Amino acid sequence: MSGITGLGGVDYSALVQRAKTATKPSKADAEFKLPEQAPQGAKPDAAGGLDDALRSLNESQHTADKSVLDLASGRDLNFHNTMVRLEEADIALKYTVQLRNRALSAYEELMRIQV
Repeated sequence: MSGITGLGGVDYSALVQRAKTATKPSKADAEFKLPEQAPQGAKPDAAGGLDDALRSLNESQHTADKSVLDLASGRDLNFHNTMVRLEEADIALKYTVQLRNRALSAYEELMRIQV
């Protein structure tokens, strides 16, 4: 047998090999972090807020990927936590896509305004 395959002929041997070389996640990866709030009276920076939101989305995606790799390699057998991290990453991605769609819709509406 050439490798581990799943449904549809997907080759999982590369995933298992990558999981063997990956580092073990720290407790900081597993903690859910709330975004920091700006002090009262400070104006929020739109570009900085967007940057922070995308960075948070990226971190949640990486945490979910690490959890899946740990589960696949047998390092972490807690299926529940892996599924929770995957759902958190999925919800964050869906939320980000909705924000993008609304911003794009607002931009298109502004462009239709006749001056």
